[in-house]
Amino acid sequence: MIKQEHEQGLDAQVSLSREMNLFDITMIGIAGMIGAGIFALTGIATGVAGPAVILAFLLNGIIATLTGLAYAELGSAIPEAGGSYIWVKEAMGDHFGFLAGWSDWAAHTIACSLYAVTFGAFFSEFVVKMLGFTLIPQMTILNISALLIVSFLTYINYRGAKESGRIGGIVTVFKVLILVVFALFGIYKTFLNPNWISAYTTPSFLPNEYAGLLAAMGLTFIAFEGYEIIVQSGEEVKSPEKNIPRAVLISLWVAVLIYMMVAFSLIGSVESEGPSWMYLGELGEFSLIRVADSIMPFGAIMIVAGGLISTISAMNATIYSSSRVSFALGRIGYLPATFSKINEKTRTPHYSIFFSYLIIAAMTFAPIEAVASVADIFFLILFIMVSYVLILLRYRRPDLKRAFKMPFVPILPIVAILSQIIIGYFLLTEIDHGTFATGVAILWIIFGSLIYFAYSEKEKIEREEEVIKTVYEEFPLEKGKFTILIPLANPFMAGNLIKFASLIARKREGRLVLLNVVRLPAQTPLSSGSRYIQASKKFISEFSELADVPTGSIIKIGHSVSEAILNAAEDVKPDLIVLGWRGRTYRRDFVLGSTIDPVILRAKCDAVVLRVGQEENLERIKNILIPTIGGPHATLAAEIAADIVSGHAIMESEGEDEIQEGNGVKEKNEKTEKGTITLMYVGEDNKDEEKANKVFEHAETVIKGVTVEKKFAVSGNAVDTIVNEANKYDLILIGATEESFLKNFLRGVFPEKVVRKTKVPVAMTRKWVKLTDFIIKQEKKEK
Repeated sequence: MIKQEHEQGLDAQVSLSREMNLFDITMIGIAGMIGAGIFALTGIATGVAGPAVILAFLLNGIIATLTGLAYAELGSAIPEAGGSYIWVKEAMGDHFGFLAGWSDWAAHTIACSLYAVTFGAFFSEFVVKMLGFTLIPQMTILNISALLIVSFLTYINYRGAKESGRIGGIVTVFKVLILVVFALFGIYKTFLNPNWISAYTTPSFLPNEYAGLLAAMGLTFIAFEGYEIIVQSGEEVKSPEKNIPRAVLISLWVAVLIYMMVAFSLIGSVESEGPSWMYLGELGEFSLIRVADSIMPFGAIMIVAGGLISTISAMNATIYSSSRVSFALGRIGYLPATFSKINEKTRTPHYSIFFSYLIIAAMTFAPIEAVASVADIFFLILFIMVSYVLILLRYRRPDLKRAFKMPFVPILPIVAILSQIIIGYFLLTEIDHGTFATGVAILWIIFGSLIYFAYSEKEKIEREEEVIKTVYEEFPLEKGKFTILIPLANPFMAGNLIKFASLIARKREGRLVLLNVVRLPAQTPLSSGSRYIQASKKFISEFSELADVPTGSIIKIGHSVSEAILNAAEDVKPDLIVLGWRGRTYRRDFVLGSTIDPVILRAKCDAVVLRVGQEENLERIKNILIPTIGGPHATLAAEIAADIVSGHAIMESEGEDEIQEGNGVKEKNEKTEKGTITLMYVGEDNKDEEKANKVFEHAETVIKGVTVEKKFAVSGNAVDTIVNEANKYDLILIGATEESFLKNFLRGVFPEKVVRKTKVPVAMTRKWVKLTDFIIKQEKKEK
């Protein structure tokens, strides 16, 4: 055997140290959820929903929990840096994957604008109301201070400084303590009033009916998006399969409880001429500050301090996170390479920071309700996509290892999706700045789609071709007359692929080359794949034992599985590629799948795509059905069918010879059953029988030494006719003419319908035709 190891040192294990426990990761989640949402939006939301704002926080917590559990499952199933847009790309294609990342960037940058506007509100309140400075209008101070603090923190991020974990923890504890103490004082004051219930029932608990409740839910939904950070930190968490779901639930419901306590205390303890909820709505983002002194000693200064510190901390974190989202989009080719450039002196992605800053700064001049609405819309879009992806991947990728599984799928994700659509609708229709938020969201998505189709799609393909490395090779000493390349990924299908290919190789005195691709997210360097190499070697070695012909193996690291397979085909130059197919793809931009389609269309060799059910096996293939209307692809199907039946007969003959030799009988057994190949032509009427006979005659020229049966049928539904016949056979091999094959194959019409309607193993063949041969044939047809 010839062995080659590439990339010396790749066997070393490279991973982040798992040092964060349940408390650590929970504090991160709480830090992300206790911020501007409660300090600035509580009063505004109370004015929209009335006392029902308490219920709004509770319901938001339930919906956020459903999405948080979806994040936890997807994070455990696809634990790749990049999070949501990697998952969306896997399930829905590159365009939607890009839009998920694009929306994520907008959500984080505009959330930062919300924190900046909240900082401006608190700072202007401190300057004007507490210090008595009135030479400049308060709104002007608000806008200027918001812009200045964002500019300063952007410069801090550019310089590479960031908040330490200890400081972040102290800030989180500080603001939680302030809010809890504030709420307890308010609740105590509320219960001192013997008529306290009237504050929550005047004129009713739902003064603006359900529209107000749902609009308030939409407005404050941004306050519950902190669980994203928990899932994205999964690689550093001890026992992530247990601690991440627990941290999501604990942090969410700690935040929900605090929000409900603050809202309850505000409505019940505030003294005003009219309903307290109306008064709080009029105060808007200044509500907590202006009523704090009447609730507890030094209340206003404590709320201002808590608001300023928490918004500074949140801004610093979101400037960092938003710039890293655009940096990652630039590194994988979704955005121009400028976004992925690193400053040589500061070692920070300075262009990504700058472009994020431009968006943040522009939005600081909008009203706080408008900023919150825009951020909410983008987070809702992102969360809806994630819940939808969870459902798709449950059915499309049952093979994924899920350390945590969300219960009651698809019911709970559908509930989350519908709920978020509803609150998004009422947010846009009931809040004053809903039209502005709608316009911004639509323009951002259209602009993003233009970037994708004009730049990202082409750039990503070019980059993928350059990022594939071979890290391990092992070949037989003798090359063999015929080489079959078998990409292996799904352990449930790998064994059947090898058995299928072995039958062909045995007849042709060939060899197998097993390929396993370690796929990394596009923003991850290939060197990071080192920790998967040993597992990949073990995977291949286990299945190579199933082959009874000379077998070699290759391991490649790449960002695209299809490109890695094509790269391996260029190296090995196989005569045939055998690919496994799970069945129907759920992606609209692909027919058979994002991996199979490019290989089938671009590989410079013959190809077979095999669909075998998880509970089926190919131990016995004696009788094969070939639905055909002629052409090179059908000819390939006939050749492979003859190889399989003959290969199976050779295997049985060798097995019987061994048994006879063990009994002292060494004569060759000549009575081995070779099996039958049935050629089937389904015509539209009896006039097609002449065509069928010509097709049968041509197919028989390549099928030698095997019994051949011929069947002609007339039917208006070829698929059902074939399916009804298929149950009598061990395998269906589908080939077609050049034009029909490409048309049906690319549109997924004929082969896909047969696969969906039968449990019999199905193999689809594609004969590679050189471009020059194709042109000659076309010229002959024209003559």
